[in-house]
Amino acid sequence: MSTIMITLPSLSPTMTEGTIAEWKVKPGDEIESGQVIASIATDKSTVDYESLEEGFLREIILEAGGAAPVGKVIAVFTEEADEDYQADLDAALAEEVANEPEEEVDEDVSDDAPTSSATKAPVSGGAVTATIVPVSAPPAEVPGVGSLSPSAKDIKVSPAARKLAEEKRINLAAVKPATTGDRIVLNDIETLPNGYGASEAQSGSGLVGYVSRASESLSDVPMTQMRQAIANRMVQASAGVPVIYLTTKIEMDRLMDLRAQLNSMEGVRISINDFIVKACGLSLAKFPAMNGAFQGDKIVQFNDIDISVAVSIPDGLITPIVRSADTKGLASISKDVKSLVGKARSNSLSPDEYQGGSFTISNLGMFGAVDSFTAILNPPQSAILAVAGTQEQLKLVNGEVKASKVCKMTITCDHRVIDGALAAEFMNALKDYLETPAKLIV
Repeated sequence: MSTIMITLPSLSPTMTEGTIAEWKVKPGDEIESGQVIASIATDKSTVDYESLEEGFLREIILEAGGAAPVGKVIAVFTEEADEDYQADLDAALAEEVANEPEEEVDEDVSDDAPTSSATKAPVSGGAVTATIVPVSAPPAEVPGVGSLSPSAKDIKVSPAARKLAEEKRINLAAVKPATTGDRIVLNDIETLPNGYGASEAQSGSGLVGYVSRASESLSDVPMTQMRQAIANRMVQASAGVPVIYLTTKIEMDRLMDLRAQLNSMEGVRISINDFIVKACGLSLAKFPAMNGAFQGDKIVQFNDIDISVAVSIPDGLITPIVRSADTKGLASISKDVKSLVGKARSNSLSPDEYQGGSFTISNLGMFGAVDSFTAILNPPQSAILAVAGTQEQLKLVNGEVKASKVCKMTITCDHRVIDGALAAEFMNALKDYLETPAKLIV
């Protein structure tokens, strides 16, 4: 006799919790190894879960719609249809409870302690001699954040600098006038990051200014697993990685003409992004040091050029991968991208379709108003290319003014892996491929 506890599997590297989207089987069913028994929503997508065991499904512990941490028991199998499994299940659930981290308890607070912040004085001879109630200190004076508090009235600052400081939530008391020596001017503020000199609360991260609103003017939006994973990874990438940015302008006239010719052929539909994926693949092949990752005491260089393509979906963002992009033709890349985007939007990507990319493209070109932007790295990759919209600009050619379609592209690089000179060579190669697009089809 044997009882098998089915636990919630880890279906992605960042998955800590999952939700049962659907059970494909019901208690009493005989299960074969490799049979899909459930759909599980991870932090990335909804994945079919195949049983590694065979036997009879006796009981579902976590019903459809329920969420649990990875490793929790979600169902029970037995080898035979009539085996008694209750004792084994009780033991497994009891072990889970025993392994749960204990809540921290302030041992200084007893059950009969006053609910206020009062504390008892030392006890002598079994008698309570006094109760000491802390007196609230008067509110501390808070330096102005972009505005003058009483203590900051003596700060000399121009009206324009004060206005910009308010917008950037910069603490004027922390600014040293570098331009004039004794008066803060606009140039001093422009060069400082948002929130400079402000505490966490003052900088806005503590939602100061929002909590004072009436509750009916606020709506809570629950964090999905994907949104939480994105939040964690973006903080990890933006706070812990030294980056450099390089921007170039690329003339898209020839590429758009070639695309129009190709798309006039029956059954062909190539997007501008397909050209960019191909151009990045070939440029990475020229400069393989761009195709790597920092791993503490070493740099890992990827042998394959697998390009992640950022796709916006209702829950957030996911980056399905065009494998071996440097070796594929434009039509093949186009087919891959269409399939991956469709799966991403139907939440049906398998883990191998979005895990393991070596370089990312984030294209906001379809939002015409975006003329340039920078992207945050997609860890553990070392580079991400931000593609803005194509704008018509005038240029001087042999003394004549001509119009040209120009797209700004900005690459963000992990400076621990990629130096500026290498990134510049990569961008030159990318520019050459896109401005001479015939090179992408021969």
